[in-house]
Amino acid sequence: MYNLIAVELFKLRKNRSFWTLLIALTALSLAYPIMYYVDHQSSGEPQFTGAEFLVTFIASNAYAIKFGAAALAGFFISNEYATGVMKTIASSGNTRGRLYTAKLTGFAIGVMLVSLVFPIVSTVEVTLLSGFGHLPEGSSEWFIPRVLGLTLLYTAAFAAIGALFAVILTDSGKTIGVSMIFFLMIDIVLSGIGSKVEFFGKVYDYSIFKLIGEIGKPSIDRGDMPALLLVPLLTIAVCAMLGIVVFRRKDIK
Repeated sequence: MYNLIAVELFKLRKNRSFWTLLIALTALSLAYPIMYYVDHQSSGEPQFTGAEFLVTFIASNAYAIKFGAAALAGFFISNEYATGVMKTIASSGNTRGRLYTAKLTGFAIGVMLVSLVFPIVSTVEVTLLSGFGHLPEGSSEWFIPRVLGLTLLYTAAFAAIGALFAVILTDSGKTIGVSMIFFLMIDIVLSGIGSKVEFFGKVYDYSIFKLIGEIGKPSIDRGDMPALLLVPLLTIAVCAMLGIVVFRRKDIK
């Protein structure tokens, strides 16, 4: 299993789409704070400190996570069907369950790296421009590790969904398109239906799509933490099992 994961990580390092995505997000992460810095400087408003910027804009990172999961699912997984790599892998003698698990692990690590670009690069840049400042009232010294840790966990959950779409659709264009539409519309659909049907409201409240907006709170009640941890873990487990089932039954040509 270790060798299979190592192969996937090697392919990830060699994947041009992955590096293009990282470079593009890094450029945006550098440009985004500069725009606020110049705007506040010209208007005389107080500048954001690094801590304030992280707290205020961590929710925006959800878009980078969704885009990264959709794009990499198409270019890193689905593209292997078109190039014939998936057929070669499937006939390598390893079980499809092990192959899918290794591929999901490598893919999730790639999306996790993408998810860290905005919060780390932007916060460091703002800190260099106007200082780090103070963490928000009510937060502890574990605020930053908690935010980054939950970011990685929720990113893995989105990656599991993206990988499932990839093995179902097999075409990179369809995977990217469907995944992006799903990730962008699911909040609107579930919240809209949930406002009229209580069951769907509960489903949305305890879904990664809603809870990802909670990870940047200055403080989280102990009673809320189990849900914040269990929901993404269950999402990963369920989507991984479904992906394995689909991959086992898939006729790879």
